[in-house]
Amino acid sequence: MTGIARNNQLYQLAYRLAWPYVSEFQKNADPDIAVRLHGSIRRQLKKGSTEPVLIASEALKGIDTLDGQIDYNEPSPTRSAGRNSRLRRAL
Repeated sequence: MTGIARNNQLYQLAYRLAWPYVSEFQKNADPDIAVRLHGSIRRQLKKGSTEPVLIASEALKGIDTLDGQIDYNEPSPTRSAGRNSRLRRAL
């Protein structure tokens, strides 16, 4: 029973430490960011981590990587359109 209570306390501390460091942009861009943070913290606890600061930092690292959400093969819009092409078209 004390193991469950300890994990609960570690989870709460890690979540409270990590949440303020999630940017407003990330919170608005990804509505499931809280679920991803929750899952990342739980994975750290299942691995046996016992330091809330390290758990929070690892969870934030997991959130910062965008798990396949970026297509790196897609050309950049600024390169294909030219650096000042919009400005030239406007004039």
